[in-house]
Amino acid sequence: MNKKSKNTAGVSSNSKNGLDTYLILILLTTFFVFIKSLNSDILDFDDNEYFSSYPEILKLSFASIKKYFTSYYVLMYQPLPILSFAVSYSIFKFDPTAHHTINLIIHLFNIYLVYQFIGKLKGIKTIQLIVAFLFALHPLAIEAVLWISCRSSVMYVCFFLLGLISYLNFKETNHRNQIMLCGMWFVLSLFSKVQAVTFPLVLLAIDLFQYKSGLTKKIILEKLPFFTLSVAFGVAALLNSETSDNMAFTASNYSGIDYFFILSYESIWYLYKIFIPLNLSPIYVYPLKVNGYLPFFYYLSTFAVVALVFLVYKTYKKYDYLLFGLAFFYLIIFVVFQIVPSRLFIVADRYGYLPNIGIFYIMACWFWQWNKGDIGWLKQFKEKQWVLYVLGAGFVILSFKQTSVWKNDLTLSNRIIEVNQETGYLGRAYGIRANYLKNVLGMPNEALEDYKKASELDTNDMISRYQTALTYQSLGDTIRAVEYFLKASKAEPASPIPYTDLGAMYSSLNNFKKALVYAEKALRVSKDFPNALVLKAVCVLNLGNAPEAEEILTHCIETNPTFKEAYKNRGIIRINNLNNKNGACADFQKAADLGDESSIQILRDYCN
Repeated sequence: MNKKSKNTAGVSSNSKNGLDTYLILILLTTFFVFIKSLNSDILDFDDNEYFSSYPEILKLSFASIKKYFTSYYVLMYQPLPILSFAVSYSIFKFDPTAHHTINLIIHLFNIYLVYQFIGKLKGIKTIQLIVAFLFALHPLAIEAVLWISCRSSVMYVCFFLLGLISYLNFKETNHRNQIMLCGMWFVLSLFSKVQAVTFPLVLLAIDLFQYKSGLTKKIILEKLPFFTLSVAFGVAALLNSETSDNMAFTASNYSGIDYFFILSYESIWYLYKIFIPLNLSPIYVYPLKVNGYLPFFYYLSTFAVVALVFLVYKTYKKYDYLLFGLAFFYLIIFVVFQIVPSRLFIVADRYGYLPNIGIFYIMACWFWQWNKGDIGWLKQFKEKQWVLYVLGAGFVILSFKQTSVWKNDLTLSNRIIEVNQETGYLGRAYGIRANYLKNVLGMPNEALEDYKKASELDTNDMISRYQTALTYQSLGDTIRAVEYFLKASKAEPASPIPYTDLGAMYSSLNNFKKALVYAEKALRVSKDFPNALVLKAVCVLNLGNAPEAEEILTHCIETNPTFKEAYKNRGIIRINNLNNKNGACADFQKAADLGDESSIQILRDYCN
């Protein structure tokens, strides 16, 4: 498509693209809004899971990189963000400032890409700057940037925008290398987050609404490889077993009619929050049904959808940018609607990070027309630009306040609890807040209340019951500790952990017979669980059978060859009870090689 074709689509150009003074000011303002939050913690909300549940992220290698591209991480297929975590960890370890800074740098680059994209789309500097500003500093962008786990969001958007820019270059020049470049960026976007599957739909929207091309055979065939990739990556995302479990969980709680109203709610919620970004939360839980009914505003949202459709029908001919902006917005965001329920939260701020550009584009075009006097509403008002300045200042203030939510697990949990109804998923927020109160602030009694609240909200939550038991144990209340260890076992019968720790508590009280009972219960649940095997060996030893204790630990080592506690304890039995110094020293050396500090000292004292 040549330049003339672009102009016939209603696109004018009175500016040249580049880093103009106002864009630099937007970038600097963004940096200063976010800078105070760059030392925010690595959070227990997913952040820590990347570094604790996936050891290959901590060991960057060719074998690890292969695994990144063949595995799911935190329910998602996202190999490029995982690779970025591995690289940043290899350099910065657990320095939260470094990980936050990487997200911010990508966001700053994305602002520049938005500016370039809108420049190619419309070519009017005022519109470019407004859209870039809103993308940069709207409160809904805070989550995507400050949540380390959202690396996938900022990365996929980066490649998505590069792809759109390449496609617009192709439409202007008809150079095949630009469509090839567009395809490359699309693939990188898919490897960053599956939400990029909407890319070919956006390309069609550009053809239909921006260039008025129509669905010709040439255009459809041109997009076919893009759609093929989208289908392949979409299917791959749905094959994740954990995603299937979440689907089953949410689908079991709501009927088909419920989902109709839930979809209506989502359709309006994302739009509403752009204009009134108040009471934002890192998590928005699914609604509680009362007497079989959803909250009233879910039903009301259906009427809002009808009103929106009617308004667009009445005005789209007058505002030629309206259909493209709405198509951009809804074509990208619909993939996260709960058509097929796949997550335990109903909406998320970060999901609007890219699609919101479509609404920002409508807002910017409308203001530009109004400021020129092409729109009759308050036509005589002379200081129209001040409306823009006041709204912009309001968004900056709200964004600056929103950054404080992401400071640590306490501030994050407080906001989630404050904004949401008390449903099962909210139990996680109470549990994480309790961990912070106990482990960071040293307030076990206050933590107990949150652990109990988490248990009440989710009857299947083993972790909160288990943590309640540990907290009672630390406070010396063994009766309550036993009660909650047993409750934890009942909540998750397949876990050997509560029985093992209950046995360890009795062992610490020198009640080895009772400790052995719970060690055996843990092993019936998981016959080779290493902690339970070590506990059983300790009990058997203290009940007078050192050779059997050695056999148990030997079995533990055979089934768990990297479990250092088994080597150390077998070494202790061999040197103290079985007069086998050589065997004991070999065990202490192996434990030391696996990182056990106490075994290093034992080697110095007894084996040199």
